Amino acid sequence: MTNNPFKAGVYDGVPTYHVTADDRLRVVGSFERAYCAAALLVPGLQKTVASAVHRRIRHLDRVATVVTFEDHGQDFLRWELDAKGTVIGCEPFQASIWCGNVVIDHEKLVVGDTLRYKTPGDASSTDSIRYPLVRIERKEGGAA
Repeated sequence: MTNNPFKAGVYDGVPTYHVTADDRLRVVGSFERAYCAAALLVPGLQKTVASAVHRRIRHLDRVATVVTFEDHGQDFLRWELDAKGTVIGCEPFQASIWCGNVVIDHEKLVVGDTLRYKTPGDASSTDSIRYPLVRIERKEGGAA
């Protein structure tokens, strides 16, 4: 990792960085904890960006399990679950569709499983994702 997590790339041998608040806010959502810590040390960090970094840290504190789906060209590859199995993050797209659903038996998932879930407000029915899981990462200290 670089000392400045807002590094955007290297063009013609010159490193470039996200410097506007809008650009920085856009990338904070994908930061892991080490990048959040480094971001808070960037000189001149905008207040809105610092607030977004703190929100990202609080979100990461809630993540208990991360599941990754086999890639078949779908718009989502990874879900973040809280300790109760509720989807609290979805990448790279469709968070507005999947967040809030509750994964059934999330603590028993193993690689190769297909995931079953319930939609909030519809306690009687379940549905499943047809893409098998290729990775399951259980986080220490993920809170509900």
